[in-house]
Amino acid sequence: MPNFSLRKWYLDAADDRGDVYIGYCVHLKWRGIELNGFQHLWRTPQKGIETQTQITKQPTPEYKGENQLIWQPNGVQGIWESVCKSIIETLLDTEDGKIVWQCTQPKARASINSSKLSFSGWGYTECIDITIPVWKLPFRTLYWGRCHTTNHYLVWIKWDGKTKQNLIWFDGKCSQDFVIEDNMITGSDFLLKLGENVPLRQGKIASTIFRPFKKIVRILPKTTFLADERKWYNKGILETDSKSESATVIYEKILW
Repeated sequence: MPNFSLRKWYLDAADDRGDVYIGYCVHLKWRGIELNGFQHLWRTPQKGIETQTQITKQPTPEYKGENQLIWQPNGVQGIWESVCKSIIETLLDTEDGKIVWQCTQPKARASINSSKLSFSGWGYTECIDITIPVWKLPFRTLYWGRCHTTNHYLVWIKWDGKTKQNLIWFDGKCSQDFVIEDNMITGSDFLLKLGENVPLRQGKIASTIFRPFKKIVRILPKTTFLADERKWYNKGILETDSKSESATVIYEKILW
């Protein structure tokens, strides 16, 4: 059994009006310590961003049938209906541990109901298992994002550091041939033009994704939580050989 184990579910939904929901469900084990936490983030053009974070065990996302994923924690009901196949990749495999990424729903029809916000839009879900201690992650920069249009999707993961990873999926087809710039992402089969960034999360990860774990943050190596996270909602245009389509994008950049 690994000494360190972190499982993180990430689930999102967004529409073309700027309504956004992001949910995190985290389970952490380290040196006999076991903690559970969750965070909800809601964003509307009218109210801006609201969050709720707690250290408590909540139901994890579960499948109902083959294509429907449901998460119902603490007053929120989220339903994601898959419209494409899942992706599973071992992104890192070292003597210190692994990163196994399950993109459970690269693209889904999502419905969110809560007292804060209820809407439907395109959604995305993933579950990542990390057994390498997070203070040993070999990253200097990390890029992640998802893009949805009526007919297409993109998912990308890119990092630089002691090791490198450079992967993008366009409608299920994996490639390493793409370039990330400030206002666009270019591949052999597409061009994603980004619009105005709407900030969703920004700051050190100790105050963002690891916020539920303040107690353990204090005893882990300080370098673990120095990473600076920037996550945005963006309305872009995805251009392919056939047409241009309005794109709903959620993406992030993390710097160590």
